[in-house]
Amino acid sequence: MRWWRWLRGGGAVRLYVSTIVLMGAGAVIASALVPSVSELPAPSPFAILLFAAVGLGLEVAEHQLAMGAASGSIAFIVYLGAGVSFGPLWCAVIAGWSLAIATALRRRRALAIAFNAAQNVLGLVSGVFVYVALGGKVPLLSLDGTVVPYAGLVLTYLVINSSAVSGVVALNEGRHFSEVWIRNTWGLVTYDLIASAFGLAIAWLYWKGGVGGMAAVVLPVLFLRHTYLVNLQLQSQNRELLELMVKAIEARDPYTSGHSQRVSELARVLGREMGLHLTEVDRIASAALLHDVGKIYEDFAPILRKEGKLTPEERAVMNTHPIRSAELVGTISNLRGYVHRCVRHHHENFDGSGYPDGLAGDQIPMGSRIVLVADTTDAMTTDRPYRKALTYERVVEELEKHAGKQFDPRVVAAFKKSMAIRRLVGGMPQSQGTPAFPQMQRREQLAAR
Repeated sequence: MRWWRWLRGGGAVRLYVSTIVLMGAGAVIASALVPSVSELPAPSPFAILLFAAVGLGLEVAEHQLAMGAASGSIAFIVYLGAGVSFGPLWCAVIAGWSLAIATALRRRRALAIAFNAAQNVLGLVSGVFVYVALGGKVPLLSLDGTVVPYAGLVLTYLVINSSAVSGVVALNEGRHFSEVWIRNTWGLVTYDLIASAFGLAIAWLYWKGGVGGMAAVVLPVLFLRHTYLVNLQLQSQNRELLELMVKAIEARDPYTSGHSQRVSELARVLGREMGLHLTEVDRIASAALLHDVGKIYEDFAPILRKEGKLTPEERAVMNTHPIRSAELVGTISNLRGYVHRCVRHHHENFDGSGYPDGLAGDQIPMGSRIVLVADTTDAMTTDRPYRKALTYERVVEELEKHAGKQFDPRVVAAFKKSMAIRRLVGGMPQSQGTPAFPQMQRREQLAAR
């Protein structure tokens, strides 16, 4: 059992990183020994320094990836250019030197420096071998017959690079590899493929025009990167504004503090457990975050502050909050459609007894069914003035009791089998009896309004 504890204690990450480092070193050795590439002419010291300096400059101007502590840069286009200009060995030297210095400047640990350099070198050297095997010429003096070999180089590099980084993030953060890979890679595929073409231009223009040729390529790429980062920043700011709005609403009632963020996280995990596409999972998480925004209207303020039982009239007003929430969400153009519908129907019961429209079964958007389970779970796993938070086991009992009536049995089944959900709601042995979520809203239907 010691090896298992070592793996769970971070040993798996260290083993993975060490393996990548060894594979990177092996790739460099192979590039020095395989005759077809080891006999290529060595570039001039000026060429090595030029490519390495440009690569280092682009590495320093990195950007954060969507998930985990990983980051990326467009320096890979310089390394791709070096690969078709000088072959795998000198490409590895240029990339390894630039990456090691850039990572060290960020004050990372030695193992992180070695991993960052090794996984890039592994991808680049493997890619150049593929390029040569497909008939690519080194050095690149003509573009004739180069498209297919260069495409092989690019795809090989991008697959190895993205897989290596996603693997270490997934292990380090306990996430599914596919989720990390899609989040950090899929949205950038078009950008990376377009940028990769500039690597070929760098190599060709360097041999034709020297430093001036490289500058003619690098400067437009920097503009492309700036445009991408501005768009990424706008997306992040929009998300932060939504979260700020939700926090402002929940600040009116101490029992709702953090409720929507917790429901959003539960809904995201449930969506993943049910095997939904990542795009749909993101939309469901957004709907969960915004499911109660309609309560910002003053009509709900006295009801939310009321300590006692609601009157029929007050309950009728409260039951309009999905409609009011959906109306607000619908004012945001990129949330109209699926997210808007998920918000409107998050209190529809599986047997048709819910509100506001009395939908049943598959008439209810899957996102709404997931949000209802997440919303109810968060209500049950937090303290109330009249009871303590329920344990994970009691929550499962309640969900099973109402499966097929209030809840979709498939969502309940996904809830039960998910270890991630068990950890979130405080059901793991180390947190038994301790609610995973702080206090939130006051009353519930079974557990949620």
